[in-house]
This record gives sequence, structure tokens and C-alpha cells, in this order.
Amino acid sequence: MLKRPQTLIILSALAWGVCAGCGSKGGEAAATTLVPVKGKVTYKGKPLTQGRVKFEPDGFGRNAYGKIQSDGTFTLTTDKEGDGAIAGHHRVAVMETGIKSPKDAVGKKYASVSSSGLTADVDASNTEFTFDLK
Repeated sequence: MLKRPQTLIILSALAWGVCAGCGSKGGEAAATTLVPVKGKVTYKGKPLTQGRVKFEPDGFGRNAYGKIQSDGTFTLTTDKEGDGAIAGHHRVAVMETGIKSPKDAVGKKYASVSSSGLTADVDASNTEFTFDLK
């Protein structure tokens, strides 16, 4: 027969083993759906030729990023190249654009999700976005 301390140790080990896969990262990953997202960034109507786009989801989830290509297009990545962004509402930033403006006002405005004013609602029917910076 097991003694009381041994029983507690065994029960504790079993409980820990059952919960080993639990946690916020596992729960978040299971609750999020990645949607392939692509788009284009222009400045005063012309394609931006460099920079990065950031989609920051409201609530929880990882940010998605996309490198702006020479024709202004981008494809978002969260975990693996081109896998997209989580479904939902996002605040958007456009960084490292190389845009020259007085006191770099344009670059500073769009480089932060809190000041850019850009947003995107990602779902299965909304997967392509165009942002025209001014």
C-alpha cells in the first residue's frame, strides 16, 4: 500500500502531465485562423518601392508582417512565409518606406499603428488591401 506522501507525489505528477500541453500559446494558436493576405502600398498614387507593412490584431494574436516589393505589393507572414494574418480587425503600419517629406512627417505618421489611421478587417472574403499614403 502507498503511503500518503507517495500518493500525493504521484497524483501531482499525473495532474502536471495532463496539463503540460495547456497554456495561453496553445490555446491562442488553436483559437486563431490565419487568412492569406496580400496587398499594395502606394504613395500619392504611385507604388511604394520599399518598406514593411505591419498588421497588429485587436485583442490577442501575433502581428503579421510583409515586405513591400518594388511594384508596391506585399504578402503577409505570421509564422511561415506567406501564411497570412489572423482573422479579425487590425491596425496597420507602414515602416521603413524611404519617403522623404518635411521633418519626415509622412514616415513618422505611418510607421506606428497608433498614428497611421490605417485599418484592415481580415476574413475569408477580405484578403486583399490597398493603402495609399499621402
